[in-house]
Amino acid sequence: MEGNMGSQPKPHILFTRDEIEATVKRLAAEIRRDYQDKHPLLIGVLKGSFVFMADLIRLLDFPLEVEFIKLS
Repeated sequence: MEGNMGSQPKPHILFTRDEIEATVKRLAAEIRRDYQDKHPLLIGVLKGSFVFMADLIRLLDFPLEVEFIKLS
């Protein structure tokens, strides 16, 4: 018996790596502009935001705090 049982559809790319990187850089610039003198607290939702938060934090060169929450 032939068929596509068990096969997964080909994923569709929503955003390229370059688009994501540019958006994270833009967001970091906005955060720097608005919060660099305010010692902000960044809160990420586990587990999906971990890599995004790491990329964002690398671009922020001022004192800040980072916390993660887990939702169920």
